Amino acid sequence: RSGAGNYVLGGWSGSMIHRYESGAPILVSATNFDGQALFNPNLRADVLLGPDQQKLTNSVDDPNRSTGTPYLNPAAFANPPLTSKRVPIHLGNGPRYLPNVRSFSRFGEDFSLIKKTDLHFREGMNFEIRIDALNIFNRIGIGGPVTDVNDANFGRVFNKSGSPRTMQIGGRLTF
Repeated sequence: RSGAGNYVLGGWSGSMIHRYESGAPILVSATNFDGQALFNPNLRADVLLGPDQQKLTNSVDDPNRSTGTPYLNPAAFANPPLTSKRVPIHLGNGPRYLPNVRSFSRFGEDFSLIKKTDLHFREGMNFEIRIDALNIFNRIGIGGPVTDVNDANFGRVFNKSGSPRTMQIGGRLTF
């Protein structure tokens, strides 16, 4: 192409980044002990019930921000027993991450469109315009549950996660 049509229609390129996560693994911890005893600020919790009883629901669509929406079963996990000086009698029997329970899936798409036009006033002179759209479909996910067994809100989901759609336009003159 040549002429005025090339300045409008030619020189465009685009790129897209897709992020699809199935949900992060969940670590259930216990923090109600003297951290100096083991030089560690938290332990794994004790698991009391089987994998099929660790969740109360399979999904959370719209978490209640004031009271939280129950997700993990508080009866399925416990703090490891402690001595009178808050030293654990044994390390928690829970796995590093729960094998059958995950946090919630997240999706995101970012898009860039770039147009580069040679200006022909002198050699190598061009103008570039760039349009970036982050989270172009404005997808919002569900935040993870509270995972400390000593927290009164253990197992509850309070928030949504993700950033809002953001767009920016920029220009660059190279000479």
